[in-house]
Amino acid sequence: MNEMKRQPERTCIGCRGVFKKDEVVRIVAGPTGFVIDYREKLPGRAAYVCPRIDCIRKALGKGNLSRSLNSKVGPPGEQEFISMLLASSKEKVKSLIVMAAKAGMLSSGYSAVHDAVEKGRVKALLFATDLSDGTREKIMAQESAPKRQAAFLTKDEIGALLNRELVGILGITDNGFADAIFNETDRLKNLISEPK
Repeated sequence: MNEMKRQPERTCIGCRGVFKKDEVVRIVAGPTGFVIDYREKLPGRAAYVCPRIDCIRKALGKGNLSRSLNSKVGPPGEQEFISMLLASSKEKVKSLIVMAAKAGMLSSGYSAVHDAVEKGRVKALLFATDLSDGTREKIMAQESAPKRQAAFLTKDEIGALLNRELVGILGITDNGFADAIFNETDRLKNLISEPK
């Protein structure tokens, strides 16, 4: 039997929409306040919210979160919650980059990425935020350059993840890792760029 495993669904307490579990963020009530359970490992009753500013605003307002978690603790402020969520999402991208590198599913640095793109192996590109436009354009000018791309972290930060000096470009050569990383970079973009 080749039956795909169905992913559990959760309701966002902001918009009341129903989503796959990995599309929403899990929140639990801890002894000192609410905790974003990004790795979904913490015990206890949970509430879920879409990682979008309008949903977060609704979830935190009118006692929705406290009621959903049956907790008397007041919710965090909107900006505090968004900052915690951004930090969690950024950490997840970093860990996915390290995992992809260990699995041999990552090309790093201009020459290696240029070569992998030329061979059609790259599924998605991550550019350092401080990479020159010229270098980025040279990679993107290749016919087989993937459409999926994002700017994330600095050359220093990417280099530190890979135990190297400075790394300005990463080519992800596996669809699974590309999907997981881009789910997170999309979340980050939504949280940073949505109107307040």
